[in-house]
Amino acid sequence: LKQDTVRMLISDDVGIGKTIEALLIARELLDRAEIQRFSILCPPHLAEQWQEELREKFHIEAELVLSGTAKRLDRICGNRSVFDVFPFTIVSMDYIKSDSRRDDFIRACPEMVIVDEAHTCAALGQKGKSNTRQQRHQVIRALAKKEDRHMILVTATPHSGNEEGFRSLLALLNADFADLPDSLAGDENRKQRERLAQHFVQRRRADIRHYLKTDTAFPDRLEK
Repeated sequence: LKQDTVRMLISDDVGIGKTIEALLIARELLDRAEIQRFSILCPPHLAEQWQEELREKFHIEAELVLSGTAKRLDRICGNRSVFDVFPFTIVSMDYIKSDSRRDDFIRACPEMVIVDEAHTCAALGQKGKSNTRQQRHQVIRALAKKEDRHMILVTATPHSGNEEGFRSLLALLNADFADLPDSLAGDENRKQRERLAQHFVQRRRADIRHYLKTDTAFPDRLEK
């Protein structure tokens, strides 16, 4: 929240609270009147979960924009964009990336976007790889070009072993991150690490188990 324009990659472990972290930022920006609208892009099977979190924990009613709700929304909105009519929307990434919907979303997209499962939007840059993933990346990249748009990328797996894909996510936060050196180790790269740390957070359960010197309620995981 110290950033003039919030650009964050939240990559905490599963179960730590990435959803809540992202929505706390959105709620704060709303309360400050720095934004009036936001959209959440996510896989369709997670849309209702986001809607429930918004309703129960933040008292925000968001409209689902999915292939199954499209006809009803078109009737309600008429000639207006659904994103002009409803200030808070939860949008299926695979629905909105289609040619018939993408341009309208990019034009009318709110001033804040949260992208869940952001690793599925990374650019792989290799022939024969998923065209669907490339379409997702093109949408997010187009949204990121508006420099004053707040963007929060959420994923527990930011780096799946493909360095180019990871760098493509970082470049959505700041275009300069595309040119980071291959290794950020050493004192000579301290400033680079500090710049990146302003936009990238990745906490493990061990990092917060004794938060504020108090044991947290995480269950122990037993493997057998």
